[in-house]
Formats: sequence, C-alpha cells, structure tokens
Amino acid sequence: MRFAIINDVHLGPLDVGYKNGVQRKLMGQAEQLILKFVKKINTDKRLVFVVNLGDSIEDVNSREIDIRTYKKFLSLLSPLKIPIHHLIGNHDVRTLNPEEVAKILKYKQMYYSFDYGLFHFIALSFVMTEDYTHNLSAISAKIPDNQIDWLKIDLSKTNKPTIVFSHYGLADDDMKGNFWFEKDPYHAMLSNRKQIRHILEKSGRVRAVISAHQHWNKMLIHQGIPYFTLTSLIENTNNDGLASKAHTVVDLDIKKIIVKVKGNDPARFEYAFKTTSEVY
Repeated sequence: MRFAIINDVHLGPLDVGYKNGVQRKLMGQAEQLILKFVKKINTDKRLVFVVNLGDSIEDVNSREIDIRTYKKFLSLLSPLKIPIHHLIGNHDVRTLNPEEVAKILKYKQMYYSFDYGLFHFIALSFVMTEDYTHNLSAISAKIPDNQIDWLKIDLSKTNKPTIVFSHYGLADDDMKGNFWFEKDPYHAMLSNRKQIRHILEKSGRVRAVISAHQHWNKMLIHQGIPYFTLTSLIENTNNDGLASKAHTVVDLDIKKIIVKVKGNDPARFEYAFKTTSEVY
C-alpha cells in the first residue's frame, strides 16, 4: 500500500512567518506548491489516498478571512483523483473550533478512523489549553478525555495493525536544533502524550505514528513503535529563501513501513515491524 502526506502548508498572508528576523514560512510559494503537489500525486497510480496533517492555513485572527483561506486551500486540492483525509493543526483553530472545521469538511468530527486493505488508520484531534486567540505563542494542546475514551474503544474494536496520525508530536523529543521549538519544547508536543502512548502501546495494534507541526524530519522509537515527524511544505530550512517543497510518500505492508520525504529537505526512514502473527 502506498499513500501520500501533505502538512503545514500555512496558506495565508505573504508577509508573516517570521521568527528571529527570518521568514521561515514562505507563504508566497504555498499556492503554487499545493498545485504542483496535486499534479504529482495524480501521476502516481500506486497511491490510494492522501493525508493532510494540518496547519493548512496561516491564521490572521479573523474568522471570516480564516474561513475563506481554508476553503481556498480545499479548492486547491480539489483536483486530486484520490481521497484525502484531513486533520486540524493549531493554526486552523485559532479563530475556528474543531467542530467548525469539521462542518466545512462535512465531517462528523475531527477525530475518526478508517480501514484500507489490511490496515486501520486513526486521525487524532486536540484541544488548545491556553489562550491562543489572544497570544499567538500560546499553543499548548492535549487530547481531551472524551477523545481518549473514543480512542480506547476504537482500538479495541479492530483486529488490524494500526497507523495513527496526529498534528502535534506524541514522542518525547528534546527539540535540540529545532528552529521553532528548541527554546519552547512544551509547545511542540501534546501535553498528555505519555498517556496517549500508553494507550497505543497497550492496544498491541499500533505499528506507527506520523505527525507534523515541528517543521523537521525525525524518527524516534518508543516501546517498539516508530514516531515519524514530517517537515512543512513551505519551510525555509536553510534560511536561503528556498522552500522545502516537502511532501511524503509512505509505503506500507505487514512487515515494514518506509517513509520518504520528497523535496529540498529529503529524508528516508524505514522500520521493520516487530509483531506477532495473530494480529493479522
């Protein structure tokens, strides 16, 4: 099975995305890079679906503008010939809540699961735990109790190996060398990630977790589960004005997962599953 991932597109104003005097999010390139992504995905006949890991827009703290930008993002992806599954990121819900984004997408809610072939897939959502509306840096988040209950039930109902998607990181990473979060690691990961990891580990079903948000490529292992983090489509990785142009292709079978990040900041990760046959 092969599927693709796009994340941290940050479609929005051209004059933001700065930190420490450097424009690290090259919003001016976002629209064209989305269109190129769609064209490339449509040429790969092996791909079965796309996952969008969130931060689709660069919010401007205006509901009307954010809604309009989010709908524009969806329209840019509309020529895709295969299904796409959306997650939210923190920038998507500064002025909108997850329920409002779900309504735009015609989803029941922003956490859900689906099956494809031999595998089960879970998309997680979150709630903000700080006053993000008034403070752009206040992006702490967690998985709420009702979703935790849903996650336990969902995992108990499947007998298939499972891949989990999350915008925020679920692995413990010290963020050393990360442009965005080295001095602010608390905002890079879900605050209750250890609790969530325990649920994933206890289920015996979860084979891998894939997340975004941190704008770099990484693989970490917790209790035999690989946690992959993928860089942003428009990250100015080398501070040279050249966007990463990143999208990811995942090749998956019952024995292993191969994660290939394409573009100007490429990466390749491979992990052989350590499983027992009765799971399948």
